[in-house]
Amino acid sequence: MIKPEYELLGVWLDFAFNSLVAELNRSLHGVGLPLNHAQFAILQNLFLRDGQSQSDIARKVGKDRAGISRSLNTLEENGFIIRKAVTGSKNAIFLTEKAISNQKLISEAINTAVSKGREGMTEEEYENGLAFLRKIHTNIVGEIPAEHNVI
Repeated sequence: MIKPEYELLGVWLDFAFNSLVAELNRSLHGVGLPLNHAQFAILQNLFLRDGQSQSDIARKVGKDRAGISRSLNTLEENGFIIRKAVTGSKNAIFLTEKAISNQKLISEAINTAVSKGREGMTEEEYENGLAFLRKIHTNIVGEIPAEHNVI
């Protein structure tokens, strides 16, 4: 029996996402960094603009506040971020020297994972794949905010 197109798309999107996440986690652990993909996404956002609020980070990485909170707690316990009060009861998240000094290593780990995922792909295939994923997103939720175009 032939599967409806949406089932095949969902299956392959899930396979690709889980494979890339597993490879990123392996790459991060392989260079001695106790990080996972969610923590990587947070650090990547902070490398672009340090001092963001938890809700800003959650919105930019597309995760719920509870999941972001757990990841931030782990990043703080491992010395990668600190929380500082900025106004009243509002905190901002800042990178520590440990995170900044490991930025190159973190970038190398993501490059290793993405390179493995891109093996055998032409630049055109890669760009078309990104355009395809962006189009799915914009068809469902609307335009991609500018800050998502750099991640």
